[in-house]
Amino acid sequence: MRVGAVGDFAPGAMTPVRVDGRDLVIARDGDDWYAFPDRCTHAKRPLSDGELAAGVVTCIYHGATFDLRHDGRPTMPAIRPLVCHPVRVDGDEVYVSLG
Repeated sequence: MRVGAVGDFAPGAMTPVRVDGRDLVIARDGDDWYAFPDRCTHAKRPLSDGELAAGVVTCIYHGATFDLRHDGRPTMPAIRPLVCHPVRVDGDEVYVSLG
């Protein structure tokens, strides 16, 4: 499903989007792209408010981190990983597969 143009997503940023009724975050970290729910698995706070560095998202509310490079692997206080969705960039278009 198309979520926008490459220029809609700043490098190093996490951008909230609504896709097929779901609140997701599109994270662009260098040449790597990630898509995941905009809710921390610990306290359901918006991850788009957090920070992204080297493929790791930090929830600013309780400090949990999620390693997007390793299937959303969490650190305490979160115990459940993030569900990561495949992102595909085709020319100037960005797509997410919710499968």
